[in-house]
Amino acid sequence: MRVLLIQPPMFHLKVNVAPNVGIASIAAVLETEGITVGVIDAAAENLSFDQVIQRVKEFSPDIVGSGGQTPVSHRSLQIFRRVKREISPRIHTIAGGPHFSFTEKESLSECPELDIVVRGEAEMTVLELCQALETGKDLTGVKGITFRDPGGEIISTPDREPIADLDSLPFPAWHLFPFRNYHWAGNRLLGITSSRGCAFRCPHCITWKIHKGVRYRKPERIVEEMRWVKKDFGIDTFFFHDDQTFTRREQLEGFLDALERAKEPLYWYFEIREDTLLGYRDLWKRMRDLGMFKVAIGLETPNPELRGFYGKKAYQQKEVEGMLSYLEHELDVLIAIYLLFGSPKDTEETIQETIQYAKFLYPDYCSFVVGTIAVPFPGTDFYEEMKAKDMITTYDWKYYGFGKALIKSSVPPEKMVDYFGAFWKGAYVRPKVFLKQIAFAFSKNRFRRSLARSYVNIAIDFATHGNRTDASLS
Repeated sequence: MRVLLIQPPMFHLKVNVAPNVGIASIAAVLETEGITVGVIDAAAENLSFDQVIQRVKEFSPDIVGSGGQTPVSHRSLQIFRRVKREISPRIHTIAGGPHFSFTEKESLSECPELDIVVRGEAEMTVLELCQALETGKDLTGVKGITFRDPGGEIISTPDREPIADLDSLPFPAWHLFPFRNYHWAGNRLLGITSSRGCAFRCPHCITWKIHKGVRYRKPERIVEEMRWVKKDFGIDTFFFHDDQTFTRREQLEGFLDALERAKEPLYWYFEIREDTLLGYRDLWKRMRDLGMFKVAIGLETPNPELRGFYGKKAYQQKEVEGMLSYLEHELDVLIAIYLLFGSPKDTEETIQETIQYAKFLYPDYCSFVVGTIAVPFPGTDFYEEMKAKDMITTYDWKYYGFGKALIKSSVPPEKMVDYFGAFWKGAYVRPKVFLKQIAFAFSKNRFRRSLARSYVNIAIDFATHGNRTDASLS
């Protein structure tokens, strides 16, 4: 049995090329069970569709798997169509990931060349599915899939139980990936996880819908994986792939203890809520001393009513800004702030407020500010509410990215896109920012220096590709 897993072609900002941790974990599980696995990361290698198809021909797979989030889902379907038509209709095609987990029947109906959808957490499902396809076993016995029976009827099997012990999984199969291509601002890195799931239920987020509850990894196992990556792949820098990392203090403290025992430089960054991070005030310096070089925080908006729409409470701006300032200036930790606009409750006035807040925060309170338009991704509560109210402008998934306005509101979509461009130009194209980047270029902090070197690329990316729907940011 030969299985080829594909990350489809997509646009990456020059400042960041990130690996697909999910594919790496699936590949590792399959290899452990003796299945021959190949990986194509078309994004990291900048491959065209023609080059992907040529690689598929060379690998000669029995199964081709792809998937991903909504903005790239149509690209996975394009691969399946070409594989079936140009190589062999006998190749089994499998889609997975957040988008296909919530559009499984629609995707199968739309794309006859797609055979099977794997819903939710994929490792054990893909393994069992491969074994069933190899032996000719009835697929109705494989939990967590949706497929067509011989008569063309779409069948969904019961959901699969989540993996109880995440540490029972093998380390990701990075040897199958172009791991030297992954970086943040020129710093080579790989992805890692500390947990699956999220304790919060933000209406615009899919994570808590995919993973029921939260499961945590043992801190010692996380550090063991980091040390293994450094030893085997020569990479000492990591991005935690969780949507919310270290939401339990005991796990964070255990992780810091394990890093301290490791006695070797390991660098890492992660995403966290501002209220959670405020609760770790006594740990900030220790986190920095043990390798934390960057923190990403989704503030969404300072507007209390709009924060309520995004499932968050109002926050004390002065307290949060004091935290950002301390981390940036006293501890020399890079802060990335994420802001949202474009909800149905947004007006031109509130959008202008968000733009001005971005300019206030950057560059005095953070090293990077990201503005995105709120998108109703399939499966989220946000999507279900907007669909029920007939407030979604299109169901063509290729437009579902961070730079398109898809919600009917008091602000016309074309005006919203103009505001999106104004956000980036207003935040980044200013004399104050240029001067700050010059200062960063001479910083003792290598991550600040690399970010300064990437500044020109960032400006070019957003000036020329800022409204791309298939871009990736971390």
